[in-house]
Formats: sequence, structure tokens, C-alpha cells
Amino acid sequence: MLSFDINKYSQRLLIVAIPTVIVYRLYFHPLAEVPGRKIHAITGFLTQWKSDITAVDGSIGWPQVYSHQPSKAEFSKYPNFIFPGDGMSLIGAQKDYHRRQRRQLAHAFSDAALVEQQNVILQYIDLLMKQLTQRAESGEPIDIVAWINLTTFDIIGDRTFSESFGGLKSGGYHPWVRNFFDGIRESMESAEMSMEKAKARVALGEQPFEGRRDFMTYMLRRGKDGVTAMSETELLVNSSIVNGAGSETTATALSGAFFYIGTHPQVYSYLVDEIRGAFTDASDITLKSTAQLQYLHACIEETLRIYPPAAETPPRVCPGATIGGKYIPKGRRLPKTHALYDEKYAGDNRAVFKPFSYGARDCIGKNLAYAELRVILSHILFKFDFELKPGQPDWHEKQTCFLVWDKVPLNITLKLQQDEASIS
Repeated sequence: MLSFDINKYSQRLLIVAIPTVIVYRLYFHPLAEVPGRKIHAITGFLTQWKSDITAVDGSIGWPQVYSHQPSKAEFSKYPNFIFPGDGMSLIGAQKDYHRRQRRQLAHAFSDAALVEQQNVILQYIDLLMKQLTQRAESGEPIDIVAWINLTTFDIIGDRTFSESFGGLKSGGYHPWVRNFFDGIRESMESAEMSMEKAKARVALGEQPFEGRRDFMTYMLRRGKDGVTAMSETELLVNSSIVNGAGSETTATALSGAFFYIGTHPQVYSYLVDEIRGAFTDASDITLKSTAQLQYLHACIEETLRIYPPAAETPPRVCPGATIGGKYIPKGRRLPKTHALYDEKYAGDNRAVFKPFSYGARDCIGKNLAYAELRVILSHILFKFDFELKPGQPDWHEKQTCFLVWDKVPLNITLKLQQDEASIS
């Protein structure tokens, strides 16, 4: 009899509870005005993804979440998203720590520093061109992804530690670079190698060679009080981040550019015409001269849009704020903003396109990345014609993505363009 009464009571409770929960979630929950994924397509700029995640359309997310707003609380980075303890680094540090670290590194990525770095960058591009020329002359197909990786890691290794990884000379990956691509399985070994390389560079002091400055030069600089702005831990962690982020993302964008240019013959034709029409000799191809190539810039931008190298970045944590006219409670995670509308229905909304993020925490190395993209593409397309090997139409779709793309080989054949062939 008691069991019957309990069951009857439970049934009555459910009859009351279920409508109560529904009414609460529809009208009184803090996120009641934020639609789910299906309704979002026709109702607005915010959508519920999970119980603790709200996605924000880029057209309002960039200015309202990512921009610097002095009178408002910061939308901070979500801690330990990239790796445990990432709050000690430039990518995860809280507001005041981030400002101090960024100020210390900013000069390393300034326009003046970029001009100073040009000869180092061109030195490795020259090594790349020699390797590619040998393979073009032999007719040997190459994996352009591998050669681009070797190039960008050699450049960033030199710029960070005043010593490259030697990949372009050897034609193979340094153990640190190989471990980087092996992923989580080798992450601890890779981290140890990176730390050892960073410690060796720190031991050389602020300027390792006379008249030579690298990124560590700026990290090691002391203030008026004689103390460096970064602690030893911050130095080691940030040097590893600069080394990885400054090479892998550029290599990914270049690999994507070769795939999409190679699968669109008209784009390929327009682009090589622009590059070969702008220069008479490879020595004319510099960081400054390539900045004038508008069609090249458009190709780079489109590659970054459809194949973003930083496919996932740390979400922001809402401090409790109104976004798009709706209040979002404190503690909600806001993932990287992007265009949530289908372009067929939303039109060309360029405000959502920020491949290097936005605001005070945008990518500190974006000018260096653009420069490398322009110069490497220009040198290769000035000297060579290329074709994708058959059977690779789904190159992009084959890839999985964690924080970055797990790229598969992209096999191409190179041919010295006619003028170059006649000279050689």
C-alpha cells in the first residue's frame, strides 16, 4: 500500500515538475532569450551550444567580446585550454600579466624588426628554392607540405633561438619538429626538447652574436630596475609557443594556398601573371615589394577564410555582460567567433572575418605571417609552374583538426617556368 502511495505521489510530482521546468527554461532562465542551434538560423546572433557554452556571431562578437573596452570587465581566456599552466604564457595570461608580456615582445614583431629580419627570412627561402630546383630538374614529385614545414620551422627557429633546426639543409625533420607533428603522444618529450633549446639560448644572454637580435633578445631585455619583465618560466614557455605557433600556422596557410590555387586554374593563371608581371628578377621579391600585389593578398585572405590555420583558439569567459542586446551570465564560455550564418542567406558579412583574432589579444605575429606568406608564394610561383598530382581532390576533407590541422601530404610536380629554364 505504501509503495502505491509513493508511486502516486511521484506521478503527481512529475506532473507539476515537468511543466515548471519547461516554463522556467523558456521564460525565467538567464539564457532564456538565447536560441538553440535550429532556431538560431532565423532569430539572431547568439546560439546555445552546450550547457555552459554560448556561441556568438563574429559581427557582434569581435567588437563586443574581443575588443578592448576600458570601462568594462575583460572577457578573459579560458584557463588551461591549450595546455596545463598556459596562464603563464602570452596566449593564456590574465589581463595585467598579458599586457606586461605583450609589451616585452611587441618590439620583436614591429615593422622595424621585420625589416631587420628580412635577410634571415630570405636566406631560408633561398635554401628552399635550391632544394625545389633540384627536384624540378629531376621531375621528381614532392610533398609541398613537408618542404613548407621545413622552411617555416627553420625561419622561426632562427628568429627565436638564433639557430635553425637545419631542416632545409638536411631535407628532414629535426627531432623537436617531428615530435611537434607526432602530437600528444610525444608532447612531453617535445616540451623537454623545447625547454632545453630555450635554456641554451637564454645562457647566451640578450644578444647572442654581435649585431644580431632574435625574439629572445627582446624577452631578455631588462627594465630600468635591471630586472627582466619576464620570469624564467615565462621566458621558457613563451619561446616554445612562439616557435610552434609562428611556424605551424604559416605552414598550414601556405599548404592550403597551394591546394586551392592548384584546384582553381583561373585563379592560378591570374596569380602567376600578377607575380611574373611585377618582377624581372627573383632578387626584386622582398617583404616590401610583395605587399603591393593585390591579387596575391586576396588569395591569401581567401585561404585563411576557408582553411584557417588556428582552427580552434581558447574561448573567452563571460564576466557577466550584455552581448547583442541579451544578458549572458558570468562564467559562460564563448568560443572563437565566426560567421554562424550560411552565406547563401546572410550575404557577404566581412565583419566576421578576423583570421588573426581581434583586439588587445590579437596575434602578435600577424605581420610576420603575412610577410612570409607573400614572399614564399611569390618566389615559388615566380620561378616554377606547378600541378597537383591526380587523386587529391579531398586533401582538405581528409584532415582532422585538434588545435591545428593534422595535414596530410600534398604531392605536386614542379617545372621551371620557361624563362628560368632557358637561363639554366
